[in-house]
Amino acid sequence: MRRVMLIACGGTIAGRADEVGRFRPMGRAAELLAGVALPAGIEVSATDALTVPSRAMSLADVLQLVERVEALAAGAQPPDGVVISQGTDTLEETAYLFALMCGARLPVVLTGAMRPNVVAGSDGPANLAAAIAVAAQAEAAALGPLLVFGDEIHAARWVTKVHTSRPAAFASPGAGPVGVVGEGRVRLWGTPASTILGRPRELSHRVELLTMASGDDGRLAEAAGRYADGLVIAGMGGGHVPPAAAKVLGTLARRMPVVLASRCAAGPVLTSTYRGAGAESDLIAQGLLPVGNLQPLKARLRLIVGLGLGLAPAAIFPVD
Repeated sequence: MRRVMLIACGGTIAGRADEVGRFRPMGRAAELLAGVALPAGIEVSATDALTVPSRAMSLADVLQLVERVEALAAGAQPPDGVVISQGTDTLEETAYLFALMCGARLPVVLTGAMRPNVVAGSDGPANLAAAIAVAAQAEAAALGPLLVFGDEIHAARWVTKVHTSRPAAFASPGAGPVGVVGEGRVRLWGTPASTILGRPRELSHRVELLTMASGDDGRLAEAAGRYADGLVIAGMGGGHVPPAAAKVLGTLARRMPVVLASRCAAGPVLTSTYRGAGAESDLIAQGLLPVGNLQPLKARLRLIVGLGLGLAPAAIFPVD
């Protein structure tokens, strides 16, 4: 018998309709399990950590979840795996923070739902059953934290939310899933992930994420540079910014970490293809740190964790 712990944090998967028909997370962990056909040979315990929409989850909340999972793994009778259910708005961020910080040597699987249990076609019970099945597989631990949705298994390093409302809301652009769940069986084919940096005592550094657009003159970056501990720039194409913004970013990079990502859904930041003001080679020469294929949202989290650990920016990036 494999033992899995479910930690519920609210979100649409726990949604109930209020008096005007809008949904709020009000369901508890035991209620979520009651509607799930558990895979054979798996015993599930349930506990509540939060009952909030994921937009309300803070970095401190996720840090406490990481600490909780590490404590479970180090306990006298650790579970064989952990499932975390929460809202989908920040599901990929929670997954990636676990990939950066959690040292527990057991499967950690995250899931949620796009449709509450009280509407037709609710996907929560199926997603939860699949996540529990994956968490019970010892070999899943080698892939790092995983996100299970719509019977697909995604690595935290790559997964992102690609649709606002459809049940097929998550994908891994440029990489694809690392496994699937079908006919009650878990099939894994991914390679082990190496993302972990370590767990800081707190996540208190302020890092702003700025998306470049046509005509950006760098004023917003200049304003953010007055108070932020670091910046992540989601550049155009392969990591490009307007020339006026490039001058500002170069100045800021001399006194704080300025990270260069791409606003594109897939593909790496270039390093040596284009020349001229605002091109990737110009920005890197001015001290901006390219992040390879890492999405801007996750580059921000990686920088926050790295700064919290006291790492030099060059030790935090680049990420392949």
